[in-house]
Amino acid sequence: MLGARRARRIFGGTPRQLVLLTVGLAVLGVLLGLVYAFGLSGDASSFSGLRARTDEVSATSDLYYELNDMDAQAANALLVGYHPDDPSMVPASVDASASASVYEHDRKAADADLEQITRNPLLAAQAEHLLDDLGSYEALIAQALYVDQHTENEAPAAPPAAALASYSQASAMLHATLLPISLQISDADSNAVDSSYSGERSGAAVYGFAILALALLTAAALVLGNRYHARRFRRRLSLLALGALVSLVLGVTGLTTQLSAADHLHYAKQEAYDSINALTRAEAVSDDANADESRWLLERTPALQTSFFQKISTVAGVPGVSGEGAGTNPQPYYSGLSAAVDALHLDAAADSVSGVTLTGYLGTELNNITFADEAQAAYDTTRAFDTYLQDDATIRSDAESGDPAAAVAFDIGTRPGQSNYAFNQYMAKLSAVIAINDAAFASGIASGLGATGAATWATLITGELLLLLFTVQAGYLRLREYR
Repeated sequence: MLGARRARRIFGGTPRQLVLLTVGLAVLGVLLGLVYAFGLSGDASSFSGLRARTDEVSATSDLYYELNDMDAQAANALLVGYHPDDPSMVPASVDASASASVYEHDRKAADADLEQITRNPLLAAQAEHLLDDLGSYEALIAQALYVDQHTENEAPAAPPAAALASYSQASAMLHATLLPISLQISDADSNAVDSSYSGERSGAAVYGFAILALALLTAAALVLGNRYHARRFRRRLSLLALGALVSLVLGVTGLTTQLSAADHLHYAKQEAYDSINALTRAEAVSDDANADESRWLLERTPALQTSFFQKISTVAGVPGVSGEGAGTNPQPYYSGLSAAVDALHLDAAADSVSGVTLTGYLGTELNNITFADEAQAAYDTTRAFDTYLQDDATIRSDAESGDPAAAVAFDIGTRPGQSNYAFNQYMAKLSAVIAINDAAFASGIASGLGATGAATWATLITGELLLLLFTVQAGYLRLREYR
């Protein structure tokens, strides 16, 4: 009895019950709309954030490439000399002045990337340290090139001792300090992208199921409200039934939108960006290895040969052959690479590559073929890489047989069948694969933003207004009828 009296005091008669029921249903409807809105806002933030973070990663990756290319261009300039004893053997496109011009372009690009990186407070300290060391590196390279510019009749791969000493000191600084710091920055940025993506993709799915659960709860409450109206006012159907239908539509569209957002994030990050990240690193490390090849011709040290194969193995690892082992005996790597490349099977019609045994960055790409024409481009890139590596065998053979002039001529040669031509072909094909994934990434971000854009917000707002209108109007009509 006491409980019944307390319930009557709380809920009162029919008018009070109608008001409380209408308010409760409206609160559920508003909660559904808020969760849906938070989900859409989170999606838009995820896509915009992914694009911004990958722009920063692009800057850090570019910086790593530019530092490597600066060193490569300086090595190339010293390899041929500003005043070679046989100018006819040096193509104009790779003479010392041309290499120095590319070096200067890379230097300016590196400064611009450092400026962008310093805007991130988490990376500013490392970037400032990098900027200080870069100044010391550039001073040593300038000194080496100055000495070389004032040397006449320079033999191939035989720069003045002072120039070589300054360059060796600068290159040692680059590899001991500048490149590791640059790589740490790039790794930190990439890890941030991975971490954010994982949380945001799962968050989109959670929002989707939360929207559906709230929509079902709201629809169930509206159906029960409709039964209350039917029992008290003998109206089998009221506007609450239409509200339940709207609620279900919002739940289904909300779930679909959020799962679609998760798919777009997966498409942009896992299928496009992961390939971009691997391929841009392949580009930078390949350029660094190419510089090691030139440095080896200048200094002929076992450490530089080992360094070359360690880097090359991260680009395309060969089963059973380590970078250190190839540095001691390169032949197993040359033959193993050719065998692994020959084993690749391209199915251009199906846009797939099978028979992949290569590891490293190119192996990552070959195992992540997703987009139209990507299989052909990745396959062509891998074959071009193999051609370049087989040319490396010729360079080392010529140099070790006591013919450095032939080794240098073949190394800097820009005609088909020569090393520089093969390297440029490989890099061009690598850039083409990156471009395919860049376009797919941009498309994925645009599609994701579009799917959570104005049209979706309009659907949410329209549905929410209808839901609240049906709920409030149903309560008002019954209340007016009661009176």
